[in-house]
Amino acid sequence: MKKWMIFLAALLLLTGGCGVPEPEPVPEPGPEPEPVESLVPAPTARDAVQWLTDPSHFLFYINHWPDAHIITTERTEEGLALTVWSEDSLDAPVQTILIEDCEDFDQMVSVSGNAYEPNSGALVTVQDFNFDGQDDFGFCYRRGMQPRFYHVWLWDEDAGQYQAEPAFDEMPSPDVDWVDMKIECYIRGGAAGAQGDHSFYQWVDGVLTEVRHIKLDFEDWEDYNNHYVSVTDLIDGEMQEVFRYEGDYYFDIVERWRSLGYTGEN
Repeated sequence: MKKWMIFLAALLLLTGGCGVPEPEPVPEPGPEPEPVESLVPAPTARDAVQWLTDPSHFLFYINHWPDAHIITTERTEEGLALTVWSEDSLDAPVQTILIEDCEDFDQMVSVSGNAYEPNSGALVTVQDFNFDGQDDFGFCYRRGMQPRFYHVWLWDEDAGQYQAEPAFDEMPSPDVDWVDMKIECYIRGGAAGAQGDHSFYQWVDGVLTEVRHIKLDFEDWEDYNNHYVSVTDLIDGEMQEVFRYEGDYYFDIVERWRSLGYTGEN
């Protein structure tokens, strides 16, 4: 906690936060200069707490190597500003990112609980989305009854900044799996998980590509006895059905096919 307070106090000193007035200019050196009667007080821990109590203000941490990043958020007239700071230097921000399509931000931040717990339906998810050994982050801009949709920024080592990756924009609640080097998404289509879609993506020649899809549904919604599971894989550049199951018990079947190494054998 003390570390965060020190950071925020330093940040507020740089940005002039919390309504502290700008200092009066010091007179030019000369004979018997006018004394400076008062100095701008340095921001305190209380100032830092006041900054965090604003619903549009919070920060999250990305443990980069060699220098970690702290990202602060603030509502502006243009949208939501994300400012990236290097933990080792507060001379100037690394970059500022503007999110214009985050109309539900105020409501989301009030109900998210922990704003930066990965994949808890929260505002921020910090994961290594491109498996390069450096953490990236996603910021939730739209939420439904179950899925969350994130704008994702990938760390670009050469540029020294985060770069937006639009391929994630319509992927519900992306979750990184290092075992299969895949990104899994799930969107529920009905109660008790009887309907829904599991999508699995991998980076193919630098392009985020869907390589497997599992669909759970009913042939006839009026007849709950005709439930099915359909699995399609990317084969020769096209999604083709490789497995189909019709029956009641399907949970273990879905779990097996979530592993990209599974191809239908017992």
